[in-house]
Amino acid sequence: MRVVALLLAVAIQLADGFQIFNNRLATPQASSVGLKMTEHKDETFAAQEISSDQQRRTLIQQVAQSVVAVPILGYSRSASAAIDVSSLPQVTHKVFMDIRISRRDGTFYVKRPENVEDPTDEPIYAHLVLGLYGNVAPNCVQQFLKYVDVPFDLDNPNPSYSTTRFSTLDTESGLLIGGISGLDVTTLAGGNVLQYKGKVIPAKLWLENTKIQEGTPPPVPHGRKGLLTHRNLDLTPSFGVTTRGSSSLDSSHTVFGCVLEDTNGFLEKVIDIPAMTSDGIVTKTSDEPVNVGGGTAVASSLFTAQRRVFRDAAKTFGDSRLDRLPDGKLLRRIEVTQVGSL
Repeated sequence: MRVVALLLAVAIQLADGFQIFNNRLATPQASSVGLKMTEHKDETFAAQEISSDQQRRTLIQQVAQSVVAVPILGYSRSASAAIDVSSLPQVTHKVFMDIRISRRDGTFYVKRPENVEDPTDEPIYAHLVLGLYGNVAPNCVQQFLKYVDVPFDLDNPNPSYSTTRFSTLDTESGLLIGGISGLDVTTLAGGNVLQYKGKVIPAKLWLENTKIQEGTPPPVPHGRKGLLTHRNLDLTPSFGVTTRGSSSLDSSHTVFGCVLEDTNGFLEKVIDIPAMTSDGIVTKTSDEPVNVGGGTAVASSLFTAQRRVFRDAAKTFGDSRLDRLPDGKLLRRIEVTQVGSL
């Protein structure tokens, strides 16, 4: 880390400007110096003008100390990763998710340079910080947190969001849907339960109290991208992330959180991934609802609502064949590699 701090100090001195160098050195300098400085969150250094050697040395020492104090996490924590959530409800809990997107062939492994056919077709890694609205949707938040800090047990595994796969991007609403791999709804003794690797788990709906009491914040509408939402009649802990605003979700889903930080622009990259629908391959979701069967947007929304009712009915009777139909299925592997509370 001392080497890193030293290199950064040299870079700051170079960035001080050609005027200082021309005043002190008689030999001509190079025509250009290639520099790319990473933004630092401390804004006290952002606009500081160095007018003397003493000020320059102080700045170098302070930046070097900050570099030594910051651990290397493998992601760029630039200010651009933060999302404006000033108009949203109070965040009561924070959760992080590390996500990766595969190549077109579904692989993640590191290739040798001579084996790379397309430099643009490489795995993408992202880091999300999620904020949960415990005051607005307490039941959803409580159920969501049950699958966050789950101890790893090879002999007796329990479902966890660390094995989540985002497999569907609904083209009508722009909702990115993720679920825990291997966790399904099944029927036992006339009731619905969750089944995970031979283990039976009680299935509960994430329903919130519909009676808004005095002082309770109202439900959050699906009016922007980056909102965490859960379908009200879904027994599984699957959740969705909005990639754009969609008011059609308000009647069937409940917002319980949002994306606070999106390192590497995950939400922007995921909408460019091809998705298979009944009409063909969609390369990118649009700002308008996608029509189904050539009909109007209203007919498309009605068809989508009817289809969800029939899917829920099929699940109730234990028929999972509809789940295997390619409806907005993403043609890349998108999976969570790590999750935890902050």
